Amino acid sequence: MKISLINPTPSKLIDEQKETFLCASSPPLGLLYLATYLKNSGYKISILDQAALNYKNSDVIKWIKKKDPDVVGFSILCASIENAKLISKSIKSWNPNLKIVFGNYLATFYAKKILENYNWVDICVRGEGEITFTELLEKIELNKDLNEVDGISFQLNGKIKENKNRQFIKNLDIIPIPDRKIIPNIYKNRIGGIDVSKRKFTTMISSRGCPFSCNFCACTAFSQGNWRIRSINNILKEICELADQGYREILFIDDNFTLNTKRIFELCNKIKKEKLDMVFICDGRVNNSSVNLLRTMKKANFEILMIGIESSSQRILDYYNKKITPQMSKLAIKNARKAGFNYLIGSFMIGGLDETYNEAINTLKFISKLDIDFPYIIFTHALPGTQLFNDLIQKNIIDEEKYWESGVDLIDLPEARMKRQVIFKIIKEQFHLNFFRPTYLIKAFLRTIKSRYRQEMIFNHLNFHDFDKFIKLINNPPDLF
Repeated sequence: MKISLINPTPSKLIDEQKETFLCASSPPLGLLYLATYLKNSGYKISILDQAALNYKNSDVIKWIKKKDPDVVGFSILCASIENAKLISKSIKSWNPNLKIVFGNYLATFYAKKILENYNWVDICVRGEGEITFTELLEKIELNKDLNEVDGISFQLNGKIKENKNRQFIKNLDIIPIPDRKIIPNIYKNRIGGIDVSKRKFTTMISSRGCPFSCNFCACTAFSQGNWRIRSINNILKEICELADQGYREILFIDDNFTLNTKRIFELCNKIKKEKLDMVFICDGRVNNSSVNLLRTMKKANFEILMIGIESSSQRILDYYNKKITPQMSKLAIKNARKAGFNYLIGSFMIGGLDETYNEAINTLKFISKLDIDFPYIIFTHALPGTQLFNDLIQKNIIDEEKYWESGVDLIDLPEARMKRQVIFKIIKEQFHLNFFRPTYLIKAFLRTIKSRYRQEMIFNHLNFHDFDKFIKLINNPPDLF
């Protein structure tokens, strides 16, 4: 039985030529986990990452026809649903016997609406896919009833059947390490549209889920507060395997990497003993950022730390249910610098429904006072399935039918206290000023002298094209808002 898995391109493609890449161009790790699990179960697997290959929808359709699979699975997010719909409808017309399966966040939160609106989609996999998808394929292959497969919704005789939820996988060590040879290694860690380094790059996770309840976070809604970890030996095994395969840079994409500080101490100490020629990147919560922890991470070659700060307003932080304070953020950054981190990224959200211009401007001023290297600023977006999105529905602020596929930027709602173009102009000005502050330039220069990693970032890109891109980025922050 042949299975093809598709990672569709976001409909509003982030175009590198327009200097609008802000994050890493990362492998589809969820699909790699699924593909490896299915491969180990005896299925013939192929994966296509549309955005990474810069494929048009017509190219994807040709690729699928060439593979001639029995089942095609699509990883569905709000950003990619439109392309997934177009591609899946086309291939279903080409082969009506083909089984079309949607999975990931949107298929978990809105399986029924997907099946109601897109009758060519046969099945939605809700929640984690490894076990569910495998059981589903077993039933399809034997032409058996799907009613006993937990975690799916499907079309049956013109009606939609929703089976009970599947329990979360408690022991993550039973899931095979992703086989990254299944897809070409064409990924590079990018910040501001520029490749951070020329090291062979990939992503991995040490845990799944998050126990916190930030109301804007799809992970919180997806994991329902369930946080599960891999054993230290299992994590280390994957790191060593990646090192043997020539990987030299790993981005941990856990939803909460530093949650349990004891396990991070243990992991970092074991990484140090391996003496690997690798660097690591991760995020961290500001309330899990002691100097001792961060110093231990730095000694284990963690080079970039991404910190969720969001706002300088305690009122706005409480609105998001972040459970942090601006003072915690200041201390976390101070501790990271004491620990020796030479590159810090802070993430911020502007445009909450009730957020004022003064609060937004104060956050921008706060950014300029923080000792960070790169501010990642987005407009607050209510994603389908999140508590923030559900609250807007319950208060009759948005029409669920209009936004269940896409979500909505709060700043575009009539109830918002700010206007997009006004605050964007202010963000643009502040973004530019941030990079030309004398203190910023001096500190950046001194840190570059001390840091081999920062030197790599610069010397790998001493060419007019990348320098021009960076200058344009400073003068025109990415239009991700």
